[in-house]
Amino acid sequence: MNDLTQLSNYLAHYPALVLVLTTALIFLVGLFAQILSDKTSLPAIIFLLIFGSALGKQGLNLINPDVYSPVGTRAIIAIAVAIVVFEGGLMIDFRHLRHNLISVIGLITANVLITIVGMAWVTHHLIGIEWRISLLYAGLVSVTGPTVIAPILRRIHVSQKVKTILETEAVLVDAVGVIAAISIFNYVISGASPGQGDSLIPIFRNVLLSLVLGALCGAACAWLAKKIVQIFSPLRGEVTRLLVLTITVSAYMLGELVSHESGIAAVAVAGMIIGNTEFPHKSSIKEFKGDLTLLSITVVFLLLSASLDLNLLWRIGLKGAICVLILMLVIRPMGVFLSTAFERINWRERVFIAWLGPRGIVAASAATFFALELDAYGIPGSGIIRGMVFMTVLITVIIEGSGARYMASLLDIAPSSVLIVGGGLIGKKLIDQLKDSQKDGIILIENDPKRIESLRHLENEGVYLISADARDEKIYREKLNNVQNITTLITTSEDDWLNLRVCQIVKKMKPEVHMLSVINDVKGREVFENLGIKTINLREAAATLIYVLMDAHLTSAPSPLKHVQ
Repeated sequence: MNDLTQLSNYLAHYPALVLVLTTALIFLVGLFAQILSDKTSLPAIIFLLIFGSALGKQGLNLINPDVYSPVGTRAIIAIAVAIVVFEGGLMIDFRHLRHNLISVIGLITANVLITIVGMAWVTHHLIGIEWRISLLYAGLVSVTGPTVIAPILRRIHVSQKVKTILETEAVLVDAVGVIAAISIFNYVISGASPGQGDSLIPIFRNVLLSLVLGALCGAACAWLAKKIVQIFSPLRGEVTRLLVLTITVSAYMLGELVSHESGIAAVAVAGMIIGNTEFPHKSSIKEFKGDLTLLSITVVFLLLSASLDLNLLWRIGLKGAICVLILMLVIRPMGVFLSTAFERINWRERVFIAWLGPRGIVAASAATFFALELDAYGIPGSGIIRGMVFMTVLITVIIEGSGARYMASLLDIAPSSVLIVGGGLIGKKLIDQLKDSQKDGIILIENDPKRIESLRHLENEGVYLISADARDEKIYREKLNNVQNITTLITTSEDDWLNLRVCQIVKKMKPEVHMLSVINDVKGREVFENLGIKTINLREAAATLIYVLMDAHLTSAPSPLKHVQ
């Protein structure tokens, strides 16, 4: 006890050291949460919320956001949110989006409106929250989160259509939802009552105006980034990455200056433009932004959960949990089915999209901001807002995040796919050739951690990576639904016996799969072909190709005899 007292007295004389120690602890806890997430396949946010609450002000008080000051904490959270949303926009591919644009527009308009109206009604009547506060809560939970959606979709295999719709909705709805929330907040502090229909018109007008202004700010910043690249080209990779980070923060700042809470719309649009136009070092930029996003999520969720009053969750209790379940099982499905009614999506895909709508970093951070603003205006309800939003984040992430793989398997929404075993030179070349022309999905199994890391960027292009021993039958049962959606198997590893074993496993589960295997030793060809597996030996293939090229050259070359008289 005396040692702790002495340590406290010592740290009291060095406030900067307290900041450094708190930051180091946040990084350490965040690292542990990410490792647990990788090992358990659960979203990291679950662990971040649990650890933050346990180590926060009402727990062990080892992580205290107050050391950064309220202004500093809000600035950190704002920049982190900007980075996260920009990275989400960067990953959106317009080539896929144009085929699903109607659904996305429906999800960020009609679905948001249904969520706000529906959840305001539910919380008002079930919990007894005052109408204006119910509307504000409903506005905050109308957003899903790219911070949760993207990691979940990386762990399961779904069609490119479903992936595009969910990821694009998560990015764009953040901007719509937050601007709707700030418009509702202005309505709340105006003192108008829900019965005054005319007073609701400014909400819709402000949302539309703020979105347009934010989009223009984002487009302007993206244009500026491209101009800088053109003028000072060529730029080193490090400088280009720094430029993109600067543009991210600048777009957010400009959007906020033009119209409050338009910053999220600005960074989303800037990210989408840069991600879908010619830009140098784009793959390394995506990797860099991914690392920053991981760090941002860690910092924000630990800071927010560390400052959470846990007694609020207990006071809200079962009624609050029921409200969240109604959001998940009634309001969200209603909004999704109406929003996608005019799109060519089958009912299985609709059910999965309706299931997967976890709330994330934007909802949680905005709830903290509005709680502080309500206190500043002397309006009761700040506690219930924070408590309900955090309960919504926690329940949706735990239930929907952990159940996503089961739902995908139950609904059988995985696309017909080509399965490639081996991420070496042959496997990589195959993927490069298939990913643009292959309408079906591409799955790669590789056991070498270094190779897997070098191939991570392919996840952003729709390739499903599995880091595992391809000889483990459990992989095919649990992650590939007993290979029921596999149409073609190509084994390219340097180990012929591994290739043979994989073919045997797949053939046992689904005999009609078309199989092709690279063989390194031609002596084993007969074993493969007896099982109906087509084979190719690289040396033989190279010799054949050389012969074909020589024959083509000799055929097209002029004959030396025609000049002889």
